[in-house]
Amino acid sequence: MKTRAINLRIDPSMDLIFLCEVTLPGTLACLAALTRPGITAVTLRQAHLEWQPDPAHPIGRGTSTLAALESGSCFLTANTRKIPIASFSAADVHPTRVNMELQGKPNLLEYLRSDWFTLEISGTNRRRLTRPLGFSAVLEFDLQMNPELAGM
Repeated sequence: MKTRAINLRIDPSMDLIFLCEVTLPGTLACLAALTRPGITAVTLRQAHLEWQPDPAHPIGRGTSTLAALESGSCFLTANTRKIPIASFSAADVHPTRVNMELQGKPNLLEYLRSDWFTLEISGTNRRRLTRPLGFSAVLEFDLQMNPELAGM
């Protein structure tokens, strides 16, 4: 099992919808364990969003928690191919964490091995944000190895 966190930001100018994305190189050091030779599949085990609140600065009118978020989806894009990997609804939103439900078990290896890939989170808000919302997308992966190369 490998866990990776990617920092993202939701912009308050997006009113009641949001889109945040980050384009990352496939050469990131944190991906080396996921994309080394002998790996035949990388699947998402768990995904969630984490937020470190600043009590002095609420993020939305009438809320200082992630309850401002209503629902959303997480996508991975590489080489002009886009795939949904996780989503959440209002029931998954907690004060500082959003648990995401996996969208199947696709093999993400080719996405992560590409020169560049994009992680996107889009969705809707219950309330307008009053400032940017910085958070981390925490992704846990399961790896499948070629049994003949597993010991290398």
